[in-house]
Amino acid sequence: MDVGRVVVIGGGLAGISAALACSDAGRQVTLIESRNHLGGRVSSVTHPRQDWKIDNCQHACFRVYDRFLQLIARAKAQQSIKLQANTNLPFALPQKKAFSALTTGRLSPPNHMMGSMLAFPFLSLRDKLSMRKAIKSLSSMNDQQMWELDDILFVDWLKKNGQTDRAIERFWGFFVLAALNISIQEASAAQACMLFKKGLFGEADAFDVGAFTSDLSESIEPALSSALEKSGVIILRNSTVKGIELENNCITSVKTQDDNIQCSDVIIATPHHITSRILQQSIAAPNEQYSQQRKSIIENLCTDIASMKYRSLIGIHSFYRGNRVPQDFTFAAIIDEPLIQMIFNRNSELSRPLEEGVQWISVAVSAADPFLKMSDEEMLKQLDGVLQQLWPENEDIERFEHLIVRTPKATIATTPGSAKLRPTASILGSNIAIAGCWTRTKWPSTMEGAVRSGLNAAAHILDIQWDSDKPWQQWPLRPKRGDEEWPIW
Repeated sequence: MDVGRVVVIGGGLAGISAALACSDAGRQVTLIESRNHLGGRVSSVTHPRQDWKIDNCQHACFRVYDRFLQLIARAKAQQSIKLQANTNLPFALPQKKAFSALTTGRLSPPNHMMGSMLAFPFLSLRDKLSMRKAIKSLSSMNDQQMWELDDILFVDWLKKNGQTDRAIERFWGFFVLAALNISIQEASAAQACMLFKKGLFGEADAFDVGAFTSDLSESIEPALSSALEKSGVIILRNSTVKGIELENNCITSVKTQDDNIQCSDVIIATPHHITSRILQQSIAAPNEQYSQQRKSIIENLCTDIASMKYRSLIGIHSFYRGNRVPQDFTFAAIIDEPLIQMIFNRNSELSRPLEEGVQWISVAVSAADPFLKMSDEEMLKQLDGVLQQLWPENEDIERFEHLIVRTPKATIATTPGSAKLRPTASILGSNIAIAGCWTRTKWPSTMEGAVRSGLNAAAHILDIQWDSDKPWQQWPLRPKRGDEEWPIW
């Protein structure tokens, strides 16, 4: 056994965060990743017909992503993300070629968007007046009261709090779909309330949007890999874990396809179905000395994992020689369109275009399970229809290339009762921790949730008390408005 060495299984944001935190605390760390790159589901794919790296799906962050932005700052990767100077959330209604935006004003939270909400043309005055009751209820809710709502649907909570059908569909439903990757008809009230209480109606700068300045892998992987290597973390890529070995119920090594890595502590930072597989392989091995208590905990955890569901994402990428959308257009939520939910002009985010004269339009399709079997042609036809309604003057700019990326297992489904299934980092006892955006972070399955989970796991292994709502003390703080180290979008 290599006393003091921590093995982190999984090179996504959770594993990277855990590995960096443990190394920064003076521990020797080995990070094992099954693929040839880090970043997990925050990564790019190679376009099969062009020499381009393309996001698997459009990703964005928000200034409220405190721990994620701390990680980016720790890796000195501030130039990889542009942040809005002030919150600006554009919406578009294609049928009327109408645009509007929700923006921050001078009032204090939770009323800081009141001015733009009152002027928002896609809701009636009755819709808007009804929202006061729900916002007041959210603002007065403490964390315990919020999580006690996990067994009920958010849509039922909204109706109980006087929300109109149109407000549910065009306002509440959009944010639930985009941020939780689940339809409002399925979402847990607890997780959705958290979204609005700590996000949209939290601090005034909470929903300033951040966009990546290159494809996802190029934006963050080089900087994160460099930070890990400079801190002394050994990175093993293209390595598959087969199990965790114990002796007298103490961890001795992690088995891969071609080696046994000696260690005294393990952090499993993989998607929940892979975590279940690793744990079941470990306790099934005939020579492993797991105590009956630890075996029982693992078996119960795997039972809960089997009950956890996924929701899918689809990234629709369309490419034009010329500006199919105006050059100064950034993004917009598309109202009353089930497939074309949000349109992004990736050129507005990139530090340089994919290719001179090429405009990259990206569509993020959340809770995309009903559309997974839809053909590329039908998806592109629906995109063309929305673009024609909003910008008919640019119809002569024709698409010359596209790529559609389907990710069936993108995020966990935050349905009623799901919070109870999400385990803590420390559930397996001493010397072993679990991480991943599916664990109990209080956050949905997001980049922020992944980083928080990795830090929760590191805190358990390092035996330190840490509140995930507080900064990770050894890392730079997340940027406030006006921070000159971060580019402005």
